[in-house]
Amino acid sequence: MPGSVIRRYREMRNYSQDYVAKKMSISQNAYSKIENNITQLTVHHVKLLSAILEVSIIDLLKDDFEIHKAGVLQLESVSKENLLETFDRLRSNLAAKHPQKHEFYPVIMSLLQAVDNTMGNVQ
Repeated sequence: MPGSVIRRYREMRNYSQDYVAKKMSISQNAYSKIENNITQLTVHHVKLLSAILEVSIIDLLKDDFEIHKAGVLQLESVSKENLLETFDRLRSNLAAKHPQKHEFYPVIMSLLQAVDNTMGNVQ
């Protein structure tokens, strides 16, 4: 869950919950609810936490963070070429959107870049 990742980075910096909460202009209690996954993170929270904890947004969200679970799992084998075609199509569709209207646009593009960088390991 994102709260445990946030807690881990906060503790690595030796910051108290109160310190981070004050930097975010929220109460310590409200911040505690973020770390305990009671309060759902907003894009604004993620951006603030990224700056305060000096960690990339991607690193804050990568551990067990799910936006949506897949409804149907693909059980058959997928070739590297088909996977690359799918990612290229997705990248093209996203590039056609207006980034200033979509707060998650940079996050999605970063994720696609990370996938693209690791595709060399897919056989």
